[in-house]
Amino acid sequence: MGSSRWFRAALLVAVVAVAACPRPRTRTTTDGVTASDTDTFPRDFTPPPPLPPAPGADPAAYGAGYLDLLAARIEPGWTQFLEDCRLRLPPSHPLNSPTLEATLNLVIDVHGAVVTSELVAPSGDREFDDAAVGVTADAAPFPAPAREFLSDDDLVYVTWRFARDRRQAGAATAKLTRIEWGLERAVPRFLDDGNLTEAARRVARATDRATDPVAVGFGERIMAAVIREGLASPDAGVQRLAIAAAGAAKIRAAARELRAIADGAMDVGLRGEAITALAAVGDTDATALLTTILERDAGANLELTAATAGALVALGAGDRVAAQVKAWFDTGRAGAAPADRARTWAALIATSGGPVPTAIPELGRLVSASEPRVRAAACRGLGAAAPVDGAAWKALGRGLKDADAGVRAACAGAIASAAAAGGKSRATWWLVAPLLRDRDERVRAAVVAAMGRLDPRRARTDLAPIGRDKSPLVAAAAAEAAARGGDVEAAAARLGHDSATVRLAAAAALADHGGDAGRARLAGHVDTDLAVRLRVIGVLPAGDALIAATSDPDPAIAIAGRQRAIEVAGRGPSLSVTAAAIAEAAPASATRVQLAAAWLAAR
Repeated sequence: MGSSRWFRAALLVAVVAVAACPRPRTRTTTDGVTASDTDTFPRDFTPPPPLPPAPGADPAAYGAGYLDLLAARIEPGWTQFLEDCRLRLPPSHPLNSPTLEATLNLVIDVHGAVVTSELVAPSGDREFDDAAVGVTADAAPFPAPAREFLSDDDLVYVTWRFARDRRQAGAATAKLTRIEWGLERAVPRFLDDGNLTEAARRVARATDRATDPVAVGFGERIMAAVIREGLASPDAGVQRLAIAAAGAAKIRAAARELRAIADGAMDVGLRGEAITALAAVGDTDATALLTTILERDAGANLELTAATAGALVALGAGDRVAAQVKAWFDTGRAGAAPADRARTWAALIATSGGPVPTAIPELGRLVSASEPRVRAAACRGLGAAAPVDGAAWKALGRGLKDADAGVRAACAGAIASAAAAGGKSRATWWLVAPLLRDRDERVRAAVVAAMGRLDPRRARTDLAPIGRDKSPLVAAAAAEAAARGGDVEAAAARLGHDSATVRLAAAAALADHGGDAGRARLAGHVDTDLAVRLRVIGVLPAGDALIAATSDPDPAIAIAGRQRAIEVAGRGPSLSVTAAAIAEAAPASATRVQLAAAWLAAR
């Protein structure tokens, strides 16, 4: 249907037929104009000059590009109508009045089809209005709109003005409006669609509701979804960050993605971390999968077998681990082939991952095995069991007397791990203390750690002589022991050590075990090592130093500063800023995951 049809409809009163339209052979006459085969038009006037081209949309206007696309479809028909009026009707004719203008509201769907077209501001001339409506109908369908111009109901709302003056039907007077729902309706919809960017943007804009429980609740859902997005990333580094965040925040909804990584990732270390995270989120439904992984790996990968056993114990399926460990030990004792002996190794690795009290007798026997690596592994298994069954301490004591320094170090390290997990044994203190004079620095370092954890207050006095020990390993362990024992100054003194490893250990000790005094002491430290600097940023209070860190040229420092700023501010006050930053960050990026993790860790 051409635009000339609308010109003909507009001229029905004058009974002037448009030349391009089909015409009957005879017509009635009105106002002295006769329409017949030869269509007689008024000839006693001089048409005014044509109108100049209508101005385009203001480049700064919202949706200017799309409005220009619509204008390219609408303007030709409207221009034809106005030209017909100019050339065929006298200037005095009502349709040539420069004051005429009509406004239509158009609703366009995602494909460019017109859903509704409504005349909202008539011109006062019905023929003029009919022409505007008809030209719009003829111009449809329009180009599909970009996603950014869609309202929350997936429609585009456009207001279009049709004028008789130089504005004509140009995009300059058109307007594109984006209708947004309230948080309660919009955010769930965007989350369901997987549009985390827009969901975060909406929460970020609701600054007046930052501490509103509803907004904070949506924040939790968005941040959890960001973590799940990171778990699905093809980048193993991003996945690793997301795994840690999912476990720390106990995001049960991330279980599906964690299971996929645990059972299918190529990176064995990543699989082990995902398995540990499954335990942290409490995914009891994963026990069958984890049992299969344990049976299948059978010690082939140290971190995988150990992590799986530990996860099963944490999920309340320790009986499955105990049964599998017993079967492996039985096979190892009975068989003489290398494959049979490998089952003993699998059992030892499994017991190091989580407490298996029923295996303590066999682990005690293997502390005296011929191979040093077996004896060391047996100590690690006993260390895992000691916090839940005191019978393990005695066998650990025997391991401290081993002739092999590696075994002694492993045994002392197992005692330190047991003590860190809550295990207590006064008798074991007296067994480890003499080893402060061991020739091997690995043994001395492990003993210092064990004593500092078994009895922190007593260690503050008894570990004084190790201040003369030149080993960086010992110095690093001493920093933790000092902080645990309340000697903040002794721990802080290690921040001046030549070894970055020792300085990092001191920073970690002050941050994790030094209390407010330790964190305050650490906050004032300046270091050149990146890892130490990151630890310092992790305890900075609100202030200029923290603000400077957020804009540091080193990306690692900057993101750590932003994370700390979120933690200091708390969830509610930091919600808008964090959500805005997540909306700006690339989907499934490390930055996005780190910001979400920091917000979830805040209180």
